[in-house]
Amino acid sequence: MILSRIKAEPGISRAELARMCGFSEMAATRIVRELLAAGIIEESNAREKAKSGTKKKHVGRPKTGLHIVKDGLFAVGITVSAYHSEVSICDADGQHRASSRLDNVPFDNVPDAARVYAHALRDLIETSGIDVDRIAGVGVALSARTLPDRGEIVKSDYFGWLNDGGQFRREIQKVINLPVEIENIANALAIAEMRFGAARNVADFTLIHVATFVGAGVVSDHRLVRGNSGISGQLGHFRAEDRPLVCVCDRHDCLNLSATGFGLLSRMGKLDHRAFDTSKLSFYANSLLAALNDPEATDLVAEAGEQLAPALDSVAKLLGPKLMIISGYLGANDCYFNALEAVLKHQFDYDPQGSYQLVKGTIASVESAALLALHAFCYSNRFDYDRFARTSKHSEDAFHG
Repeated sequence: MILSRIKAEPGISRAELARMCGFSEMAATRIVRELLAAGIIEESNAREKAKSGTKKKHVGRPKTGLHIVKDGLFAVGITVSAYHSEVSICDADGQHRASSRLDNVPFDNVPDAARVYAHALRDLIETSGIDVDRIAGVGVALSARTLPDRGEIVKSDYFGWLNDGGQFRREIQKVINLPVEIENIANALAIAEMRFGAARNVADFTLIHVATFVGAGVVSDHRLVRGNSGISGQLGHFRAEDRPLVCVCDRHDCLNLSATGFGLLSRMGKLDHRAFDTSKLSFYANSLLAALNDPEATDLVAEAGEQLAPALDSVAKLLGPKLMIISGYLGANDCYFNALEAVLKHQFDYDPQGSYQLVKGTIASVESAALLALHAFCYSNRFDYDRFARTSKHSEDAFHG
C-alpha cells in the first residue's frame, strides 16, 4: 500500500511513509530506492532543481518529498455497455490518455464479446505508443454480478449471461497478457469515486447508478461491501409501485420498472413488449439517450427521478452514509436528479446540512474501468513490483549495451 499512501499524500517524506505504513525508516529507504530506480516515483527536490537549474544549499540532509510519476504506470479499461462500449487508457494520476469507442459488439455470447474488446484494446495500446510493460492491468466494468477474486462473471440479467467460469477474463488474457479485474459497473464507479472523484477521503458512501436498470455500490469504512457470495447493491429489486411490465426476476413491482430507463421508455410508449428483452439492449440505450434530449419527455424523466426517492431514503436510514452519489446516463441527468432531490426534501425531510449529501457522480461510466484497474493493480497490495523492477532493469541493461 506504499504507492497508495504516496498517491494520497503527495510530498510525503520517507520517515512519514515508514511511520504510517508501520515499518522501519531503513526499510522505507530501501523500498523507495527501488521504486525510484523503476521510475514509478520521484523525489520533489529533484523536480525543483530541474526546473530552477540551480542547486540549493542545505544544512544537513535536505528533506525530500515523494510523488507518483504519472507516466511511470498506466492502466487500461474495458467498459461493456450498450450505451457506449469503450476501451481506454489512463496514467498513474488517473488522467485519461487514450480511448476508442466500439460499435456492434456481439452481446449474445461471452467469448465473442470478449474477443472484440480484447482486440480493440490491443490496437489502442499499439497506436497510443504506451509501453505495454508499463501497464499494470486491465479493468472490466459491466452490468453483472461478479467474483473479482476469481475473475468470473456470475450472472448478468442485463446481457442474459450465466456464470462464465472466467471465460471473459481468459479471452482477454489470450490477446493481452495482463492481470484482469472484472467488476459490476456500480461497484467500479464507487471505487473510482472513492479513489479519484467525489468520495475521496469519505469513509462511508453509497453510489446509485441509474440507466436502463438501477443498482448500487456501497462503501463502508473505505471498503466496498460485497455481501454474502458477492451479492449486494440490488436496489433495482426494491419493491415499488405495480407496473404493467415484467422485471428480470419475474415480478411487476420492482424499482427497475419505475425509476429507470426501462420504466421511462414504457411510460413514453416506446415499448411494444412488457418483459425486458436482452436482444433489444441497443434499442433501450439509444431510445433513452434520445429521450433525455427530448423537451417533451421532461415531465416523465422527472417522474422517474421521483420514484427513486423512497428507496434512497430507506438506504440512507439503514446505512447512514456521508454521501449519496447519483450516477449513470439517467441518474446524472439534471431533470431526474433535481426531481429526486426535491421529493427527498419535501416528503422525507432531507437536509444536506444535517444528514448525508446528495451529489452527482464525477466519474463517467466509460472512465470507470481503467480507474478500477489502477486501483486494483497499482494502489493496493496487489501491485506487482517485481514485474516493474525487471522491466526497469532490462531497459537499463539495454541502454548500457
